[in-house]
Amino acid sequence: MSHIDAHKNGEVDKGKRFVRLLMASEGRIYSYILTLVGNWSDAEDIMQDTAEVMWCKYDQSEPIENFTAWGISIARNKVLNYYRKKGNYRVLFNSDVFDSVAEDSARASSDIDFRVEALRNCLGRLGERDLRLIELRYEKGNTVKRIASYVGRPVQGLYKTMGRIHENLLECIRRALAREDMA
Repeated sequence: MSHIDAHKNGEVDKGKRFVRLLMASEGRIYSYILTLVGNWSDAEDIMQDTAEVMWCKYDQSEPIENFTAWGISIARNKVLNYYRKKGNYRVLFNSDVFDSVAEDSARASSDIDFRVEALRNCLGRLGERDLRLIELRYEKGNTVKRIASYVGRPVQGLYKTMGRIHENLLECIRRALAREDMA
């Protein structure tokens, strides 16, 4: 393998590592941004700008111990620039409110990750039929009436079944959250 080919392979590996890390962290970084700006469209723009800076600085910095925290620190600066451009810069820097909200947002995004993971685990414990009903309802966006027609069950009976599934999921998630609080 030539030096050029080895360099290209190294670049590809670096790119793959970055994409994996970004995909794992993007939800938390985006939640952080959205909490601070409160506007989906602006948050998406800021997320794109943040990801671009992260990519540019990815191999320029020391080894990154916590990719998500690093991304959040870049996002924080992007959010501050956003407010500066909107003319709200002076308000943000005359108080500690922004930093307090930013810290709370970072903690909350971590909690959201755990809750999503708990939901995934609890969904994985459902029986095949129950999971299929949940998928039909929430992934496909069907009404309970439409699902009842599709699976050939009475609407009232399906409402009761869906209620039971929801209760089981809720209890499972509560147990997972209680275990996390005790840890």
